[in-house]
Amino acid sequence: MAVEHRGFRVNVDVTPDALGVQWVCRAVIERIDGDSAKGAPAGPELTIPRVKIDPLMAISSLEHRSITVIDDFYEQGHAVA
Repeated sequence: MAVEHRGFRVNVDVTPDALGVQWVCRAVIERIDGDSAKGAPAGPELTIPRVKIDPLMAISSLEHRSITVIDDFYEQGHAVA
């Protein structure tokens, strides 16, 4: 599943850990224009116990967090709106 925000695409991957007790969630933030020289913020990661949250909720949480990271990237002057 991918989300686009302010010229960036966020791809989220959720997998169980080796023991199957936690969700390991990773977001990859890429520029839509493909120009890696302009930079992109680092994608956030979460580790959440499987008994507390289902994978769709983990994906949603990480997508929202990624949007905040992109907004912060803009506010710090790393990208032009």
